[in-house]
Amino acid sequence: MTKGKSIISWIIQILIAALFLMMGGQKLMGEAEVTANFARWGFPGFMQYIIGFFEVLGAIGLLIPRLAGLAATGLILILIGALATHLMHSEFGMAPVPVAVMILLGVVVYLRGLPFLSQQKETAG
Repeated sequence: MTKGKSIISWIIQILIAALFLMMGGQKLMGEAEVTANFARWGFPGFMQYIIGFFEVLGAIGLLIPRLAGLAATGLILILIGALATHLMHSEFGMAPVPVAVMILLGVVVYLRGLPFLSQQKETAG
């Protein structure tokens, strides 16, 4: 990876990691507004803690270069669920947020790759 691509990747990874640490932290701390949202969406109470755990785990993974692509992929899956939730509850104004973050995470996957794919390339070539 070139120096410029590496810098861009790190900037995106750090900003998104901060975002998911904050969002996951709110879920893990049981913040009242988050709990109310999960109840309004019809999710069982424990779901916010599971999602919060994986958001924090993904944020940490983004800061470990070898795991960044895999962490970004996992966070994209979480965001697909968030997008679906917003759309199913007619919260169309919220839809651009997960889409924008998914695009940035896609850039991280592209730049960092996935560990198991890069190993296949090395053995194939």
